[in-house]
Amino acid sequence: MRICRRFPKIALQDERMKKKFLFCTRMRVYLTELPIILLFIITLHYNKYSEEVMKLYPLLIFLGAAMLFILVYFFRAISISFEEIRYHGLYSSRDHAEINEGKEIILTMCNKRRIRVELFGNDGRPPELSWISEEDYKPVDIYLFRGKAIGTKKTVKSLLKYFGVDEGDIDSVFSSENFSGDYEFVSLRSEKKEEQTVIRLRIKQTV
Repeated sequence: MRICRRFPKIALQDERMKKKFLFCTRMRVYLTELPIILLFIITLHYNKYSEEVMKLYPLLIFLGAAMLFILVYFFRAISISFEEIRYHGLYSSRDHAEINEGKEIILTMCNKRRIRVELFGNDGRPPELSWISEEDYKPVDIYLFRGKAIGTKKTVKSLLKYFGVDEGDIDSVFSSENFSGDYEFVSLRSEKKEEQTVIRLRIKQTV
């Protein structure tokens, strides 16, 4: 606490270096592990009674590998920081994009505890097409990142707080039909569309 009071800028910088993680896999997906876990426990119990040379170890290894595969295969997460947004997961798309001045982070609260996460803007670089020269290229804002995560209002409130939105304004974002605010690092606009709350965070400065 003393460090935070004496050096608030350092504490704030440390906070900005952290990442916020949004998980994309519903927990019920991992219920498919339960039959395998049960079979693993039963096999482990009867392993000591087996008279085979290798006992039941091959089956135990197979079941353990199956549990690990399901865990890894279905794992998806999105990390958001002041620097970038990125998909995580060995079998995910692994898309990522830099977050800097002028870009917009768009959070759409959908039904069934789903949050659509998007990054809108341009990276200032021409596409890798031989027939377009850098002199002729004019940056056009596009969706640089799109993903869906699991979360509720509490999840979004945590993200808004992370990007410096005043705590007193956060409840107004969800209770008002339209809301706008201007803060140190972002400007915020929110509106309700067809029972969905759309929140736009425009980055004011590159961190």
